[in-house]
Amino acid sequence: MMDRRELLYRASMLLGGAISASTAAGVLAGCTTAPAPEDIAAPMGGFLRPGEMEIITAMADQIIPRTDTPGAIDAGVPAYIDRMATGYYRDIERGVLRAGLMQIATDTMEFRGKTFAEISSEDQITLMKKYDQAQYEQARQNSGAAAATPHFFRMIKELTIIGYCVSEPGATKLMKYAQTPGPYRGDIPYAEVGKAWA
Repeated sequence: MMDRRELLYRASMLLGGAISASTAAGVLAGCTTAPAPEDIAAPMGGFLRPGEMEIITAMADQIIPRTDTPGAIDAGVPAYIDRMATGYYRDIERGVLRAGLMQIATDTMEFRGKTFAEISSEDQITLMKKYDQAQYEQARQNSGAAAATPHFFRMIKELTIIGYCVSEPGATKLMKYAQTPGPYRGDIPYAEVGKAWA
C-alpha cells in the first residue's frame, strides 16, 4: 500500500508541481475523507458556509465526476475540503478561498443569474476554465516568489485531487491497491512479477 509521502508525491505530479504546505500537513497528520467521530455529531460548523459548500460540491463533481469509478462526491471530498480548511489552512489561505468562493458566486450571478450549483454543467466548465487560466497566469507571474499567495482555484483543485486520493474509493478503485500486509508467497517466479518490489 502507498504511504502518505508517496501519495503526496504522486498527487503533486497530477497537479503539475508542488502542493501547499498546509495540504501536506493535513495529509501527513492523517486528515481523510472519512469523518471523525466529532464530525458525525456536528457535520457542519467548519469553515465553509452552506452556499460555499454547494459551490465546492459542484466543482469537485466537475473535477472528478462519477464514471465507472466513484467520483469526488461519492468519496466525501467536499467535507474533506471543509475539514482541511478548518484545521490545517492558515488564515491567509482561508481568506483567499473565501474571497474566491465569493467571486464565483458573483461571476455566476452575472453570467446566468443563478448560483454555481444551479447553472448547467457546460456553464460550470466554462467558468472553471476561466479560473484555471487565471491561476496559471498568477503562477507564471509569481514564479520564483517564495511565499506567493495561492490562487483559490488551485486550492480547490489541489484539495479535490488529494481528498480523492486519500479516500477509500480513490485508494482502492482508482489507484492500484495492494493490501498490506498481504499474503506471503516466498516462491514466486521472477517472470510473474517482472521486477523486484520495494
